[in-house]
Amino acid sequence: MNLRSVFCLATALVTVAAATNLSAQHHEGHGEKTVTKVEKPIVFLDKSPAIVKFQIGRLSNEQLLLVDREPSHPKFAPVYDAILSRAKMPAKFRVEAVAALAKIRKTDEPTEILAALGRLDPEKSPGVLPELAALLVAQKSETLKKNQPSIESLAGGDGPDSARQAAFAALAVIQPADIVWTFAQNKPGAVNVLLNALPLVPDATKRAAFFPKITTLLKAGTEAPACARALASIPKDAWPAGELQPIADALLAAAKKTPEAQRTQNDFLDLRQLAQNLATRLPKENGMAVRKSFAALGVNVLRLRTVYEQMFFDKTLFVVEAGKPIELIFENTDAMQHNWVLVAPDAVEEIGAAAEKMQPTPDAQGRVHVPVSPKVLQATKMLNSGDIVRLRFIAPAKPDKYPYICSYPGHALRMRGTLLVVPDLEQYLATAAPEVPEPTITEWKLADFAADLSKSLSVRNATKSKELFTANCATCHQLGKEGAEFGPNLAGVLAKYKGDRKAVFEQILDPSKNIEERYRNHSFELGDELSISGLILLEDATTVTVQTGPNAVQKLKKSEIKSRRSSTVSLMPAGLLNIFSKEQILDLLGYIESGSSAQPKSSKK
Repeated sequence: MNLRSVFCLATALVTVAAATNLSAQHHEGHGEKTVTKVEKPIVFLDKSPAIVKFQIGRLSNEQLLLVDREPSHPKFAPVYDAILSRAKMPAKFRVEAVAALAKIRKTDEPTEILAALGRLDPEKSPGVLPELAALLVAQKSETLKKNQPSIESLAGGDGPDSARQAAFAALAVIQPADIVWTFAQNKPGAVNVLLNALPLVPDATKRAAFFPKITTLLKAGTEAPACARALASIPKDAWPAGELQPIADALLAAAKKTPEAQRTQNDFLDLRQLAQNLATRLPKENGMAVRKSFAALGVNVLRLRTVYEQMFFDKTLFVVEAGKPIELIFENTDAMQHNWVLVAPDAVEEIGAAAEKMQPTPDAQGRVHVPVSPKVLQATKMLNSGDIVRLRFIAPAKPDKYPYICSYPGHALRMRGTLLVVPDLEQYLATAAPEVPEPTITEWKLADFAADLSKSLSVRNATKSKELFTANCATCHQLGKEGAEFGPNLAGVLAKYKGDRKAVFEQILDPSKNIEERYRNHSFELGDELSISGLILLEDATTVTVQTGPNAVQKLKKSEIKSRRSSTVSLMPAGLLNIFSKEQILDLLGYIESGSSAQPKSSKK
């Protein structure tokens, strides 16, 4: 780099730092440091590629999304490339970036996704490749077929497994199972990659077409954990009844070969989970034998994840035996913070309400929003996106239904499940033999309701409508005399959108589409890994008053704030309606519309 380039780079960096107000202002004689509000950054896109990359690399996701961009001018390509490759980037912005890059480079969307998959390092961009994989398999079949040579090159190459899995999933979308399987057999190590790719294939029928191939491999004792993951993605009604016992036997044989020290790891847990699901479909005695055999191999391990952008746990019921050891593996796969709190029977409302009012001050174990109460039986720390925690404890001695929740403000009403403690687990399973239920998720789109939104909603079921609002919306929104003042008041919402109910519904589906400044989320880093986020109620020369939840307000001293940033993503997650049926959604919309004629109270200042 010559002297002129160095000078340009230094000038650009100084300008970016000034424009984004990232530099701290120190008060002479007092040693205090206050950090001003992060503003829209200025990035010089007409500099050399190295300088542009360096500037963009210094921006947070929130700052990056504030950079001017135009989906037809080549100079904005580095901005879109960064959006596409950044971790923890909301999905809708990746979709925007792919479309823009295809337009700028005169290619197509699969080409741009494949290029990103090929160049990204999974260790430096954790979580990005699986999201790009989901984006790839969602493309139209005809455009994927045009890119088949590139897809095969990536699938059969020596790149990261997560990138190859995306390519194999795309191949399974556009090619028959026999052809994809033969292709994988002819590439070193590719069969394992294909097996782990099958859960990414959106069409259940196409996944089911691999069933004979997978079971043959499993019975031979080859790639057992990957086979278990692939089989778990195939609808159970596609499994021939005669195959159930041989598969259960093969899973048990593989599990017994697993060293004891590895029996809390994912490979073993995948074998056990599939076998337990199979046991519920076997004859009673056979199912009991399978469960007893796996129970003898190790501690009862429960795996729980969050559902991305749904504010929901992926398991709402666990059944355990009273007084026996348990290990919970909790993974936060969402963009928001979440924790797991187990409470005493009938205490969920009390603990949830108490957590709402708490300041985000860590307790002796580093946990926040966990009330000090004998009714809190177990709890984890608050997990950031991508974090995993293991919690070992003894199941309660008294059989009963023990609720678990996420106690982050505003989450407890929605994020909850039940730890069912029974006297004898084997006897319970032999009698009830349930499969652990998982939430049904439907990715609702505005087009799904085009006909419904043109009809009157006034004849909906009033009782069910109110119950839905109370249970799901009133935690953060007020309508009439009901609800909390955290999100926008819904009284007058239809008038606000000039009577356009489609616009109202679109805003619910995509809460980040339009964010009023009063309700914009702000994050504050206070040091020692402590951070809080919420809505700014008041700010003066020395303090910032932040509403961190529906019933929680905290005043921060500016001298204690290390950094702060505003978010382009709404506090209300996208996809909140995705666990509801169409009838429930229409009931809810009808209730909101019926109460929207009232005038809202003045917002808090």
